[in-house]
Amino acid sequence: MRNIKTIIGLGLALSLFSTSCKEKEPEPEVPFEKKDITANLADNWIIPGYQLLDSKIAAMKSKWEAFEATPGTAALTEVQEAWKSAYLVFQEVKMFDFGPAMNVGLAGALGSFPSDTAAIENNVSSGSYDLATAANITAIGFPALDYLFFSEGAVNDLQAANRKAYVTDIIAKMKSESASVVSGWATYRAAFVDGTGTSSTSPFSLMINAYCRDFELAKHTKVGIPLGKQSLGIQRLEFLEARYSKFGKELLVRNLRALREVFLGNKYDASATGTGFDDYLIALEKQELAQTIETRFNHLVSEPANWNTDMQNMIVNQTSTIDNYYTYIHGTVVYIKTDMTSAFGILITYQDNDGD
Repeated sequence: MRNIKTIIGLGLALSLFSTSCKEKEPEPEVPFEKKDITANLADNWIIPGYQLLDSKIAAMKSKWEAFEATPGTAALTEVQEAWKSAYLVFQEVKMFDFGPAMNVGLAGALGSFPSDTAAIENNVSSGSYDLATAANITAIGFPALDYLFFSEGAVNDLQAANRKAYVTDIIAKMKSESASVVSGWATYRAAFVDGTGTSSTSPFSLMINAYCRDFELAKHTKVGIPLGKQSLGIQRLEFLEARYSKFGKELLVRNLRALREVFLGNKYDASATGTGFDDYLIALEKQELAQTIETRFNHLVSEPANWNTDMQNMIVNQTSTIDNYYTYIHGTVVYIKTDMTSAFGILITYQDNDGD
């Protein structure tokens, strides 16, 4: 059986940028100001979202330092809760994998899963490693901390000098990269807001491609691979996100909820609505498509509330429920990746390896 590597951000498992010579979709002719979308997203979602992620990582760093000073079960619980809080915020911004985030490889550096526990243990035992190398992409970020913070015996294991140093280095890398993205958006904002063309290199096109890719990653990596959709029906539970903390269901819901809110143009703090992809579709006289996408998002976000346990137990013991959910999210891809992008005149420039 072929080895499956779930590399979020770098897209090594799902998407590779295409070098095909497909013609660009025609620019829609409609009196609609796309800057209303880009300005709304920049000011009311992307920038505050990355700022919050940076502050959440800083809070996790602070809790970790408190554990280092006074280790114990209660201190580790606070570290774990800070990790969860930061990881949830990451789900809300990782779809913007272009511009400053792509420059530092943020999505891959923070979210590549499953973690390579053998590589982590080798790094810890040797005390010598370069966390910036591609070889360590699955030994860093939130997934690596999932293993380090939630493994059985973590409260004692994390008191070893090499292990403490490794966690400290991972968190420091995460903080440096999140701060870099926050800083980068201060200057990238203008180009993003004004870059509403449909060429493959325009910020608007890059955003739509990253958005579609993130939706497919949710389908493929968070649900499909563990369920066995890439392994002839053989479940691959080792590929579950956040397997040690059993936090995968919450991450899935937050990811899909964020994708829905961006589609609707809702502000990050939910205080008001703004201009979103749905408004553009309506202006293009695609009201039915806009409503279909919203309806399907609503189901994808609300359905997991009916699941009475974590993702692993759901896959093992309530397989048909997860299979039906996967079928629904798989069926939603065509409305977003094909119908919406075609209406926008945007060419998809990445390729997936599991078909649509």
